[in-house]
Amino acid sequence: MLDKLKATPAKTLGLVSALLALLAVYVPGLPQEAILGVVATALLGGYQAQKIENRKTEEALEETPDLEGFDRQLVLLLKENAALRNPSTSSGSTQETPKVADVDLDTGTFQVTR
Repeated sequence: MLDKLKATPAKTLGLVSALLALLAVYVPGLPQEAILGVVATALLGGYQAQKIENRKTEEALEETPDLEGFDRQLVLLLKENAALRNPSTSSGSTQETPKVADVDLDTGTFQVTR
């Protein structure tokens, strides 16, 4: 369970913030100012986590500079799928980027070549 929480820091901080805010409102006698201060700090942490996620997205997009639009998204999805199926593969892999051709968005078909 902790691995899943560490893998998604933005979601984790959002959940913690929401739970703390609910506690501050619905549990009488708790120091609301202190709890809301912690919520504000957690939200700032969520912002920092989102910046990290944005940086990871930018790095992934830099891996396919010659592709645009749906072709780029498809290649990135294929790479992510392959990485999830084979966790020993590193993100800095020297494997050749798959080429996507004949993309038909209406029918959802495409061809992938290496």
